[in-house]
Amino acid sequence: MKPLNMLRIKLKTGFAFSVAFLLLIGGCRKKEAPLPDNLVQFESDNQGLPETTASITVKLRLSRAANAEIPVTVSFTPIGVVYDTDFTTAPSATSGTIALTIPSGSSETSFTITKKDGVLLDGDEKIEFKIASSGAPVIIGTMNLFTLQFAEIVSRGAEMMGDGGGITYGNKLFFDLSANQQSAVQRTKWDLGFYSGDEWRVILNSSTFMMAKQIDKNDLNAVTAADTVGFSQSFYNHDMPEHASLAYIDYPDGDLSKTAIAEVSATAADNKVYIVNRGVGIGTPVPQRGWKKIRIIRNGSGGYTLQHADIAATTFSSVDIPKKADFYFNYVSFETGAVAVEPQKDKWDIAWSYFTNAIDFGWGDVPYAFQDFILINRNVEMAKVLASTKSYTDFKEADIASLDFKDAQNAIGGDWRKGGSPGMAPSVRDDRYYIIRDEDENYYKLRFTAMAKDGERGYVGFEYALVKRGDD
Repeated sequence: MKPLNMLRIKLKTGFAFSVAFLLLIGGCRKKEAPLPDNLVQFESDNQGLPETTASITVKLRLSRAANAEIPVTVSFTPIGVVYDTDFTTAPSATSGTIALTIPSGSSETSFTITKKDGVLLDGDEKIEFKIASSGAPVIIGTMNLFTLQFAEIVSRGAEMMGDGGGITYGNKLFFDLSANQQSAVQRTKWDLGFYSGDEWRVILNSSTFMMAKQIDKNDLNAVTAADTVGFSQSFYNHDMPEHASLAYIDYPDGDLSKTAIAEVSATAADNKVYIVNRGVGIGTPVPQRGWKKIRIIRNGSGGYTLQHADIAATTFSSVDIPKKADFYFNYVSFETGAVAVEPQKDKWDIAWSYFTNAIDFGWGDVPYAFQDFILINRNVEMAKVLASTKSYTDFKEADIASLDFKDAQNAIGGDWRKGGSPGMAPSVRDDRYYIIRDEDENYYKLRFTAMAKDGERGYVGFEYALVKRGDD
């Protein structure tokens, strides 16, 4: 976790450090420890393909990135379905085998299974996949079997390792526990999210530390770079108390009444222009994403209209955004227009992301850039359990009744990990775990196991197990 560069919180310590070097005599060198085996395995062992879903992508992952191309073959046995009659794969299969390649420098590959148009299935059909071979020096791991069921499933649990993009934290990750699935989206892919519920709310991309400030103008073309002066100086140069900048971000708990952008009024004249700092991008050094000016109104078709332009532009572009009931938010990029970001609202439970948090340093909450932040979906609740009260292994359905569930999106937040200190990296807390209640009343116990892969930050590992099924 590290502060936004705009906060400039100065930490003073009285520590002194000394470094001693060990000189090796006679040309002797310490032997490096051999790397552990590089394993190829399925991402999960069981997934479902519901009637309403046409295709699914299955991933295979290495323990670490390959330094050469690695060929992998996957064999499969259909049960109740026929290849090229009921389903196909990409890449195409030959004699029940799919040939894949993990590119040099990569740690994963995948294939897609697609149902043929017009196929009607009963739901008890399935395909069993097996990793049949892999090229040296990669060897086949223990999770070498995968079953695809042609029906909705309720997973009994699994181990997950999410790829957040490594040290630059380039991805936001979404996890669907009951389906054993995860998906990633580059965190600079979007700028604004438009709420599909009854309220007329717009959220900022909190994974890039965006900020927005309303100004007393209705004409987008009348706004210039001069309008950013008070905003930029107050935030970056401390012309105002740091906690005042909290009004320019969406509050981290996800409360839609505490967003930087006010509710979009049905009266167009009441919707003012906002100047927007798009925050930071992905890379080293971290790039600045620049300024925009925006105005949002309701449109006649029951959705939103976004007007946006570069801060110095004298014309603007418009994008219409409908409300889609299957999603909590529909997203827009200033560069590309409407974009797909998060899964449908019933297709994810928790997310991992770089995030604009708020921390009280003694003078009120201030925006703070937080790595490895865990969010829960709006239809999910969470309760924390300390291992000293009940161990993860011993937690059973009977223990659920005593829990206090919370529904704020930051209910887990950074609680799952210890913060770093001088000379010490952050680490996973092993004294706690979490009970997740999803939209279908499935209860899972979940504990985090990793926040790095091969020593590199920007990954998250956890295990989870079904405690109570919703339809029991």
